[in-house]
Amino acid sequence: MLVKKMSIKNFNSIHNLWKEAGLSIPEIQKEKEEAKLILRLNSSSSFEAYNKGKLAGTILGIFNGRRGWIYHLAVHPDFQKKGIGSLLLQKAEEALKKLGAKRILLWVRKDNLGVTNFYQKHGYFSVEDAIVLGKDLI
Repeated sequence: MLVKKMSIKNFNSIHNLWKEAGLSIPEIQKEKEEAKLILRLNSSSSFEAYNKGKLAGTILGIFNGRRGWIYHLAVHPDFQKKGIGSLLLQKAEEALKKLGAKRILLWVRKDNLGVTNFYQKHGYFSVEDAIVLGKDLI
């Protein structure tokens, strides 16, 4: 297993993996523009995992100066339940802690609640006194 920092050069493969893993994501051009910005600001906490040369998983670890956030933890269906998601999560957590994050947050879509067991196994908990709100600027 090879884990390395995420590169925008691999974005087409990354986007394909996200789709194959079942993530609900926008079309490729919008995601690529956002990924460029994320990686420019968070190059040390976003990773790709490879198994025998094939992209097996990704994670975006984002630090906003106060909190860490996890986005797009995805493992290709052929490689799920082999510890790759756990490894990526650990790498992102370590990198975010090094950047100064004292807490890491993430959100799970209601159509993907089955992944909450995975996160709970890794010490994540439901934040009962909060809801996620959003606003599209574009």
